[in-house]
Amino acid sequence: MNLQRWLVAAMMMAGAAWAVEPPAPYGPVPNAAQLNWHAGDFIGFLHFTVNTFTDREWGLGDEPESIFNPTEFDADQIVRVAAEAGMKRLILTCKHHDGFCLWPSKFTEHSVKNSPWKNGKGDVVREISDACKKYGLQFGTYLSPWDRNHKDYARPEYLTYYRNQLRELLTNYGPVTEVWFDGANGGDGYYGGARERRKIDNKTYYDWPNTWKIVYELQPLACMFSDGGPEVRWVGNERGIAGDPCWATMNRDNYYPGVGGVNAQLNRGERPGTHWLPAECDVSIRPGWFYHAKEDDRVRTPENLVDLYYKSIGRGANFLLNLPPDRRGKVHENDVKSLQGFRKIIDATFARDLAQGAQAVASHVRGNDARFAAAHVLDGKGDTYWSCDDGVTTPELVLELGKAVTFNVVSLREFLPLGQRVDDWALDRWANGAWVEFASGSAIGPRRLWRGDNITTEKVRLRITKAPVCPAISEFALHLEPDWARKTGPGEQLVRGLTKSNWQVVSSSFEAGRGGAARNAIDDDPKTLWHTHGPKGEQAPPQFIVIDTGKEQEFGGCTYLPRSDGTTRGIVDQYEIFVSADGQVWGAPVAKGEFGNIKANPIQQVVTFAKPAKGRFVKFVGLHSADGNHISVAELGLLAK
Repeated sequence: MNLQRWLVAAMMMAGAAWAVEPPAPYGPVPNAAQLNWHAGDFIGFLHFTVNTFTDREWGLGDEPESIFNPTEFDADQIVRVAAEAGMKRLILTCKHHDGFCLWPSKFTEHSVKNSPWKNGKGDVVREISDACKKYGLQFGTYLSPWDRNHKDYARPEYLTYYRNQLRELLTNYGPVTEVWFDGANGGDGYYGGARERRKIDNKTYYDWPNTWKIVYELQPLACMFSDGGPEVRWVGNERGIAGDPCWATMNRDNYYPGVGGVNAQLNRGERPGTHWLPAECDVSIRPGWFYHAKEDDRVRTPENLVDLYYKSIGRGANFLLNLPPDRRGKVHENDVKSLQGFRKIIDATFARDLAQGAQAVASHVRGNDARFAAAHVLDGKGDTYWSCDDGVTTPELVLELGKAVTFNVVSLREFLPLGQRVDDWALDRWANGAWVEFASGSAIGPRRLWRGDNITTEKVRLRITKAPVCPAISEFALHLEPDWARKTGPGEQLVRGLTKSNWQVVSSSFEAGRGGAARNAIDDDPKTLWHTHGPKGEQAPPQFIVIDTGKEQEFGGCTYLPRSDGTTRGIVDQYEIFVSADGQVWGAPVAKGEFGNIKANPIQQVVTFAKPAKGRFVKFVGLHSADGNHISVAELGLLAK
């Protein structure tokens, strides 16, 4: 160290008043609750209610309390599985859209207190909350604003009921560090026996500012989640994938629960944005959000979960993975096995930082002050960082490794209390006496993970290629994902039904022509659609299609695959299915129902018939669409009995 640097360091340690000031924050910055949320980057979701016992995704609100009766409910097992997977917080669906409460709420009879489970003395919320304390996990609550059971939903009286329940949860089960406000609002429901369709203005009905005040008052360190936060935003899909880049900032006033803006904006964020509003990537370990035995063989593989880890946490968002307890009240063995495989890969990759022991050399250090030295990117501390003078916005930092090191993952982090400061970055390796770029991108934020092919080099360089202000980088780490872990695995696996080789579409209510022909619904190509949006505009439901399967047989069910082209228009959310021997006489539908949550989670839907239906012809009727005023079908399939 030269004399000048020694003097600077000595004066700094002595508390010299003239020492250089830290960089000023840039743009929106996270508050204390958001910083805590960022620290818990891997979160578990627990979807558990009457739906678990009715085999539905969305309950109708008329389910009897007696149906909720887990045979071996084990909060300790559920939370232990989550903790061993590396989760740092669990969010429980205390009340889903069906209105059934997993705690003995004094404001309704539609709760566990009137179920046979533990003779009405049970409290799922209490047991999960206590188990979280035991295993060191933070606890979060999901309280659906929509209630298909309550007689006053869509009326002013319901808001009082909803806020009373929010107070119950936030008073009796704390500390609570995240509160989820779902975006589903209004529609068909039981509503105390009225059995009608109710609509609300979801921008004004809940009076969100005053509802949020309850959370701020009772749990000031809790972050609230919705399309528009106010602290954490939805990522715009239920596939667990953040945009690239995914900025932590948004123009928040354009968003609110249930009415976000364009999903692409939620997915990528907005730069620079008016508020710090980071994304949470929600996805289920199974196709559905609630447990269904028929999905036991469709659990995401460890490799798929690892891929989602990089596409959520690795892009600066948090990873929220749903683990739906089964009818016993436990996390199913298949889910546990997948989580264990996932954790094995993550631990093998990140247990060691291969840059430890390296020398960090920066092109510039702020004021030559040791508080902002390049070495801070290697010290493993979240409260130290490398920075530069205010006018230096495109500096470089080199890790001199001292020997050849092989890595395939790079981890970068910014010091969040100073905001998201880097626009663009690049990474170089030293090869044959020159620098060679191997990666580049936009946004760093809470964490940025690059994952690629093996690289062996003695030096690695980070270049900040575009930034509005000087950087504040707290981590530059190198890791090696083992070769045995580097394979792909299925995520949203499709149910394969009967072969379609002899099928024909014999009639449909509307034929859109080549671009939307009815035959597209059975061509085994999910990219093509049958739709009822023609040259003269949308053709409203109900709309039907009739399929000749070529021979008489017994069918056990039907599959419906919605479109996956980035739009939800025409996706069917209410349906009827008929089976006929001759295609002329149909009789009563063999199945009729609702595809709950299909707009937000447009995955293959599986309908199991109550009993096998014998026939040759099948008619699928789209009664209603979740979005738009027409019907669209990517693929229809049939299952053997």
